Amino acid sequence: MTNFKKSTSGIGFIEVMTATVVISIACVGLMMGVVHARSELHSLEMKERATEELLNYMEYWKGRIADGNLSPTERAGDPDGEEIYLIGGLNQKQSVKAKRYYKLRRLNGFNDFGSTDFTRYELECWMRWGDRFMSPSSRYANDLLHERRVSTIMTVFEL
Repeated sequence: MTNFKKSTSGIGFIEVMTATVVISIACVGLMMGVVHARSELHSLEMKERATEELLNYMEYWKGRIADGNLSPTERAGDPDGEEIYLIGGLNQKQSVKAKRYYKLRRLNGFNDFGSTDFTRYELECWMRWGDRFMSPSSRYANDLLHERRVSTIMTVFEL
């Protein structure tokens, strides 16, 4: 005859608590991944929006230069910047303020390929904005600045 050991069936308290701890750790890891992915997507959205805004701004100034009726103030550039909203607007909680700038410089007739009689301008536009995820009440709000720059050299043909 064989002796069988008597064992209890079912799940004990220790097993339940161990499973709860393992599941909790996995959930925390998943949540951290989701939060990180969401912040990266928002960061990409902000960069894309800033780039679109800068390209439109540059096209505006290229048109003004081609028109040939720039005032002396406009020729000096905009060192103070113009405030705009990348997302949202005035008095909206989830808005993102940015400042856009431009610098216009007339180039001389010499370049890497020789001299030219054409009028050439270097136009540089850039934008700076603060961190979207910091609340305005935080003492660290807008400490992290992001920047986008675009520039071009434009030749104006006199008619």
